[in-house]
This record gives sequence, C-alpha cells and structure tokens, in this order.
Amino acid sequence: MAVSGTVAEWLTTYRTIIGDRNYDPQTIKNRGTSLRYIETHLGARPLRAIKPHEIATLLKTCTPHKAGRILGELRDIYVEAINNGEAESSPAAHVKPPRAPGLRKRLTLDMWQDMLLLASTGPQRWVPAMLLLALHTGQRRADLAKMKFSDVVDGHLRVEQQKKARKLIGARVAIPLTLRLEATGMTLGEVIELCRGIGAPGDTLLRQANGRPIEMSSLSARFCEHITAVTPSDAYKEFERPSLHEVRSLSARTYITEGMPPVTVQTLLGHKHAEMTAVYLNDRGLTDAEWKTVAA
Repeated sequence: MAVSGTVAEWLTTYRTIIGDRNYDPQTIKNRGTSLRYIETHLGARPLRAIKPHEIATLLKTCTPHKAGRILGELRDIYVEAINNGEAESSPAAHVKPPRAPGLRKRLTLDMWQDMLLLASTGPQRWVPAMLLLALHTGQRRADLAKMKFSDVVDGHLRVEQQKKARKLIGARVAIPLTLRLEATGMTLGEVIELCRGIGAPGDTLLRQANGRPIEMSSLSARFCEHITAVTPSDAYKEFERPSLHEVRSLSARTYITEGMPPVTVQTLLGHKHAEMTAVYLNDRGLTDAEWKTVAA
C-alpha cells in the first residue's frame, strides 16, 4: 500500500480521539507534552514509514522515565491509527521498553533540614513553605500545588488526591491542623499560617509573590536546585538523586519515628493497602548499618 499521511497529520485526529476519553486535565496536559515531543522529532515522517529502529533511537535521547511515556504514547497512537485504517501495523509494538533506572535514593531528615535552611535564605519565600507543607502532609506534588486556604474545614486540611488510580475520585484525606512534627517543632496549622505570608493574597497555599498559583514543574525545579546545592556532586549515580516525591516517604518515616501508628500513616498517604505504605516506609538501605535493638 502506498505511503501517505505524516505523523503530524495523524496526530491532529489522534488529539481529538484522546480528548473524547474524559481524562482529567492533568493527564491531558501530560500526554500533550509527549505528543509535542513526538511531533517535533517524527512529525514530518510518513506515518506508515516509521521503523522500529527510528523509535528506539529516539528513546535513547530521553531519560528512562520519559522514554517509557513516549513509547506508551506511540503504541497508543498506532493502535488508533490501525483502528482507523491509517496504518497496517505498529512499529512501536516491536520496540523494547527502556531499561528501568535504579531506584532513587531516599531523602534523609538531615538533608531535608539543610535544604530548608538554604531555602530560608533565598528570594522565593514559597520554597521553605513547600518543604514544610510536603513534610507535614505527606502529599504528592500535584496535591501540594492545588491546596487552598478554603480546603481548611472544621480544623482539618481536606485533600482530595489528584491521583485516582482508575477510580472516580481520588482518596479523600482530612488532616488535623493540630498534627505536630517534633522534627520541625510546628503543627500543620502553623505551617498553613506561614503560607499566608509568602506572597500577595491568593487562593492557594503555595503561590508566587504576586499571589498566582505555582506550576508543578516549578515545585520540582526548585526542589532539584536545593538538593543539588546541599549534596556533593558525586553523591548519587544517574537517576538516584531524590526528587520532590521522596519527601512523601520521608514524611511517612518521620511520623513513624515520632510514634504515629502505621495505619494512621496509611490514611495520611491515602493508600488503600498497607503493602503500598510499606513501600514508602522502606528506607532503601539508609539504616542498614545501624544496630537494631531487640526488646527484652
């Protein structure tokens, strides 16, 4: 069959297809990022002419995590193209998934405190607030970014987690403002009050100096800058450096150390199963060298 139609031309239709799938806005945004990358690198090529080796070569230019998302998107692109008669087969189906990187190292409390100290002397007042809010609530980046003052109801910060895991709604967690961390000497309520003074009035707890919300990418970028600044350049191998998400594990481990029952930590993290909470409580070797005392 004759080769006709470019990848870019098919993506116009494909975007309409995924737009009808009732994805949440963040999923649409994330997939849009992958589609733009694909269109930039493969858009001018005929859809039917793409070969597996072209995709494999493209994936080598990405981080393993990004490569996984790009490959997944390409596979779906070709499934829909085949279903619509625009392609006969999928070159993406023959490409091996990228090798998963090693697990990220866990963030330590000492490291977090160094980051907080550095952030407290910096120009962006929302960065220390972000670190405190992440540690006190144990929530994901997306949930930190959308927390609002109006989410405080009856002495609790209400969080409807954005991650739905194929459910109609995400886990709903009401965190008491009286919840205190000895590691910071603060309650959650005090952290929220601190958030009021980080910029002009606005709806969200974390916001720019002008009061506008902060993009999730900015939360990650500032975290990366600060952890890079407080750790030696050779402290981690590629892909091992802790990300903002690792504060979620540190939060869980810190609350456990301070006496919070595991079932309460599970509720805080919004996990349905204790096995998932156990993954976050695993310190990935941080305390392997410590002596473990056996109770008499």
